[in-house]
Amino acid sequence: MRLLFTALLFLVVAVVLALVVKEDNGYVLFGYGQWTVEGSLAFFLLVNAALFGLLYFLVRLLVGAWGTPARVRAWRERRGVNRARNELTRGLLELSEGDWKSAEKSLTRHAENSETPLLNYLAAARSAQQQGAHDKRDHYLQLAHESMPSADVAVGLTQAELQLDHEQYEHALATLMHLRQIAPRHTYVLKLLAELYERLGDWGQLQALLPELKKRRVVDKAELERLECAVFRNLLEQAASGEGVEKLVATWKGLSSAARANPRLAERYADLLVAQERPDLAE
Repeated sequence: MRLLFTALLFLVVAVVLALVVKEDNGYVLFGYGQWTVEGSLAFFLLVNAALFGLLYFLVRLLVGAWGTPARVRAWRERRGVNRARNELTRGLLELSEGDWKSAEKSLTRHAENSETPLLNYLAAARSAQQQGAHDKRDHYLQLAHESMPSADVAVGLTQAELQLDHEQYEHALATLMHLRQIAPRHTYVLKLLAELYERLGDWGQLQALLPELKKRRVVDKAELERLECAVFRNLLEQAASGEGVEKLVATWKGLSSAARANPRLAERYADLLVAQERPDLAE
């Protein structure tokens, strides 16, 4: 509709100009030395309009030719971004479906053109982990860190998770201790650290971490009670197997009143006293 209206407008203007020219064609005269050129004003204006149009077309053509490399480069970049976005979606779907090898290829194929290369490399690291390719996993994690150095916590948490899954406890401990230095209040860091201490059987460190878990509400009440019970039970067992009944009694007295009121802990303490041939204390 807009094009039709524009065409009608030009037609009306052309008809009006034709009528004006027919009524009075005008006259122009140019002189230079002994030479003179004369003609109608309408023809002069028409030639000027044609020359202006030709000059405008040439300028636009030159500007377009000059900007062609930039436009081609921008088009290639847009195409690369679109491909990377599609490959990221495909890779995440393959990762969810358990097709680890295909997911790794899709996630890394155009990662350098991705708008979010961090997500590509983190997901690729998980795919490599599932294939048992731990060197490639660490390589992808390094690329993830290089793509966004400010996402140190996100990369570190992914690394710690994968190291825990692979039972690389020493590496996981180093990763989590580094994360605790840069993000001491991060609840998920504390949760993974508690899980690691429990797997390692490092009950002293886990006991020291319990107040922080409670303060930050890292776990719910039931899980916190389970951890406390596990910590105190194992501390009692270590004391009983070490320096005899004196150490066992001292460890029991060092527990909080709430812990000593726990029936399961009291029962275990009594069993250990009986094993130490101290039924009187057990009673």
